[in-house]
Amino acid sequence: MKLTAAAIRTLVLPPGATDKIFFDAELPGFGLRLRASGAKTWLVQYAFAERTRRIALGSPALLDASQAREAAKDILAAVRLGRDPAAEKAESKARAGETFGACVKLYLTRRSNDGSLRPRSYGEIERHLDRNLKALHSLQIDRVDRRAIALQLARFAENNGPVQANRTRASLHAFLKWCAGEGLIDANPATFTNRNPESPRERVLLLAELAKVWRALPERGDYTDVIRLLILTGQRETEIGDLQWGEVNFDRRTITLPGTRTKNHREHTFPLSAPAAAILEARTRQEGRDFVFGTGRGRAGFDAWSFAKEKLDAAVQPNEPFTIHDLRRSFSTGLGDLGVPPHVVEMLTNHQSGTKAGMSGRYNKSAYQNEARQAVEIWGSAIISAVEGSENNIVPLQRAADGQRS
Repeated sequence: MKLTAAAIRTLVLPPGATDKIFFDAELPGFGLRLRASGAKTWLVQYAFAERTRRIALGSPALLDASQAREAAKDILAAVRLGRDPAAEKAESKARAGETFGACVKLYLTRRSNDGSLRPRSYGEIERHLDRNLKALHSLQIDRVDRRAIALQLARFAENNGPVQANRTRASLHAFLKWCAGEGLIDANPATFTNRNPESPRERVLLLAELAKVWRALPERGDYTDVIRLLILTGQRETEIGDLQWGEVNFDRRTITLPGTRTKNHREHTFPLSAPAAAILEARTRQEGRDFVFGTGRGRAGFDAWSFAKEKLDAAVQPNEPFTIHDLRRSFSTGLGDLGVPPHVVEMLTNHQSGTKAGMSGRYNKSAYQNEARQAVEIWGSAIISAVEGSENNIVPLQRAADGQRS
């Protein structure tokens, strides 16, 4: 009997049977399975490697007889070409859970457990893969190709600069190499993606530009507070974005970053100006979470850098693009313009060069806390004056000192 819409309506189970397959008379292997519950399912049956295989095609309610027949023909044609469609379907189903995001979690767990990474290095890799490449997380790992990677890296380079894009690419390359070794992919698609040319950035935002950025931020929110703290403190984005309450001392009005969170692995204590302290004092602490910014119970703070920066750029519309790291350079340059000595600027930005390097640094262990606090208060006042559009009567540090001596 040829299985048609009219024919299948006449099919009934033999007495005592709970399940039976009725095969088509014209297309061997094509059939309809009928169960005692009344359920009907189109299927195709074939032999492969001396084993009988079956693939369900769907219900007659979803596929009519002609559609099911064509689907069966395609499968049987694949069998004649030496393929095993049932095995391919099973493998595809198994791989459905092998997404980029799921593999990243497994990779990070392995790297965390093997003890080969410093906590800060682990944090950077986690940021590169888990945050910077969030757009790839839903893709199956074996579907992440060179084009998809190149597009994400190009987007990130445009928003965050070529250096950060290259660092993200390096972490991605190592991750995909691990995936290849685990048999999750056949080759590393990041190998032939382009690195961005790196050159020292010179972009410095003047007080008027920093004020424009400040005013363009939303009235409140994590990103608003993070960016304003970066402007006021000159620290690195992750040092503020992943700030923890245990690192903030409100009595002394300081922040102390442990060596595991700084680039040079040295503990770094720096004073907070009145505006910076006010930002932190106004924040509400989330129960059970030590991170100042972000939500949930994860191991990181603020993580929506790319999305928030795109919105900020649209609001500011700067004449010349800027990256978040440019705020750090603007802080150092701004302090210098206000007469703050280089060694104090280095102390505030946790740089170990220039006046604090070599023999001078070996014997001079002063933290210059008094000078540093005076410097951040001058800078904070200058920023707020620029934001409010009021006349800045701040006297540069060096000239103030000269006046006292005269």
